[in-house]
Amino acid sequence: MAQDEDELIRLALEQFPDGVVVADAHDHVVTLNAQARLIRGSRSDGGIAFPLFFGSSVSEDVEQGLGALRTGVAQEFSVVEGDPSTGRVYEHRCVSVKTPEGTYAGTTVTSHDVTDRQLQDARQEPRVRGLQQQVAALQDELPERFVGGMITLVDALEARDRYTRGHSTRVAFLAGKVARRVLGHAADVAEIELAARLHDIGKVAVPDRLLDKPSSLTPEEVVIMDTHPLVGESILRPIAQLHNVATIIRNHHERWDGAGYPDGLSAEHIPVGSRILALADTFDAMTSQRPYRRSLPAAEAREEIARHLGTQFDPTIGQIFLDMISTGEILSEDQLHSEAG
Repeated sequence: MAQDEDELIRLALEQFPDGVVVADAHDHVVTLNAQARLIRGSRSDGGIAFPLFFGSSVSEDVEQGLGALRTGVAQEFSVVEGDPSTGRVYEHRCVSVKTPEGTYAGTTVTSHDVTDRQLQDARQEPRVRGLQQQVAALQDELPERFVGGMITLVDALEARDRYTRGHSTRVAFLAGKVARRVLGHAADVAEIELAARLHDIGKVAVPDRLLDKPSSLTPEEVVIMDTHPLVGESILRPIAQLHNVATIIRNHHERWDGAGYPDGLSAEHIPVGSRILALADTFDAMTSQRPYRRSLPAAEAREEIARHLGTQFDPTIGQIFLDMISTGEILSEDQLHSEAG
């Protein structure tokens, strides 16, 4: 039985789609699978560092990383290296192996082919870089002109799809109403309204095929879509007057319970503007039709948000938002009991 289990483990390792290398504490390779041999050019010599570089010497980053594993300063590190002989790009994740007593015993390296991801990033980069160059050119001009240009861009993005047309305008209206009730400070309210107006600007880096997809996104596509808050922040961050706006946009998909993205912030650690924007954005999304689902009546969307107070949404601000809907401060009684268009 033990022999059968050993054979199963050997076969699983050999057939694993990523390269796997195991080395001892002296960097001598103990075992490597078929994919690792392919990456290494069928070589098993050269020590653990060999699969981490394709030049004439080990890179300084790799040397430092391996040294940190040996001394216990770090438990793992990753490097991305390209193989000029094949044109493939690999992400190597190096993890230390320790004995039950905590002594360094060796290193495992998994090598994942990220060539396609790198190419996709390279295709997106010119779009982001071009927009950032536009931002830099406008830095010396009036902030109003820059903001106007960004709003025009958002409107152009939304106008491509009848399902999202006007989304940012509606979200800004809702967020502004709640911000005035919660904060009352004109400057803070203005920043939150502007962040709401521009919160989807980062989607300029999302491929059109995802923005226009008439069905739900795959898990891989969701990962790409989820980059838009970070891209939005990177576009606005160079403008000093928009630092707070950029931060609100970065964190508008965080959750009260810490399960959001991109930073996993929770509760009061989430900027208040981001908490308000999350409510407004979600409410408008639920009450707007999408090609892959119907819109919810405002009353049903209100109930859905109520169910997620304290998990997805700030319970205090969320209750204020719901009360404002119920009293008609945000929506009329007719709107509350009708389908949103």
